[in-house]
Amino acid sequence: MFSGKMVQQYIDTLINNLLGLQGYQLILAIVFAGFYLIRLLYLFLFTGKVLFVRKPQEQKPVPVSLIYTVRNEEERLRRNLPPVLSINGVDFEVIVVDDVSQDNTLQVLGMMRERSTRLKVTMLHQETRYSIKMAQNIAIKASGCDWVLQVPITYENASPEWISGITSALGENKNVVIAYTGVLPEGGLAGILYRIENFLLFTRSVGYILNGLPFVYAEENVALLKKKYFEVGGHGLKINEPYANLELLINHIIRKESTQVLFQASTAIKKTEPIRWHDYADLLKKSIRIEKHLTSSKKLMLAFDEATKLVYFPLLVVTAVLLFDIWPFIALLVVIQLISRMVIIKMLQNRLNERKIFLSSLMYDLFVPYFRFFYRWVFNQKGQKQKWKIKV
Repeated sequence: MFSGKMVQQYIDTLINNLLGLQGYQLILAIVFAGFYLIRLLYLFLFTGKVLFVRKPQEQKPVPVSLIYTVRNEEERLRRNLPPVLSINGVDFEVIVVDDVSQDNTLQVLGMMRERSTRLKVTMLHQETRYSIKMAQNIAIKASGCDWVLQVPITYENASPEWISGITSALGENKNVVIAYTGVLPEGGLAGILYRIENFLLFTRSVGYILNGLPFVYAEENVALLKKKYFEVGGHGLKINEPYANLELLINHIIRKESTQVLFQASTAIKKTEPIRWHDYADLLKKSIRIEKHLTSSKKLMLAFDEATKLVYFPLLVVTAVLLFDIWPFIALLVVIQLISRMVIIKMLQNRLNERKIFLSSLMYDLFVPYFRFFYRWVFNQKGQKQKWKIKV
């Protein structure tokens, strides 16, 4: 058993070792302390700040146009659209644009339109390279409401709480209303990694919004004031971007003061779709491309965040080895940081009802930044080669 005197002696020795650091050891300690504070501040001021997002006050609901762009989705239309059309007590319309389907999508939509006056159906008449953007443009032009909301057809069992929560947040002084879109767990490593990456991207986006550097990584379940779409010329010069659609336009007009974040399970949607490795890769590619289109200040902040995260873990290992005499103090700092992150991530996942990815998300956030850094480099190199081939 340790006596009080022995504990006091150990603490005194540790303090003396700290005060006795000199030369490269002192420099290393100062550098580590700087990186530690940066990562801790980012944890609390960005990720942790998301916990303070509160449900907006109840106000008069505003009508919204739900936009679906579909291709060969007759089965999902039969299963997922009727629950939306049957919602009562909320003022909204549904616009479905058929993207040159080869199955019975148009026939299914025709039968549904006969049974529901709130459903509008239109279509693209020929195959185009960027047909999703063209379909969105058609849907927004056909919209009879001031607000539009992109919805995935893979969203099952739509609830009145979801759409009423969205419409109640569409205030007069808002241009963008952001809610969460996740994926229901179906097992498999690719699905787990996709869900974790998707969750972390959303929380990162919200953290940046709250700190005056707003942007989004996803267009689904994000409401946009329709007139803003036309003010910036629609998809315009971004029509050739293969990995992002309305996100690029939203990021062009988004401002902190005119953006409402809904960070609760009632307004979140969960898609039911099988996730494969290419889906996870596409999610990474999409986030990389979206970040390339951000303003310089946002790109600089994101780069600083990623760089300090990449350096921090190797620096921690080196510091613990070379400053072994003060390892208990270093361990205490790491424990404080780890517990803080665990509490924050768990609370955020509970708020969104995002289950069964808690421990895996902690491990993911520790090691995947290195993979993402490598993947970003490879992806950018391939992009440069493709540009070179086109020029030649």
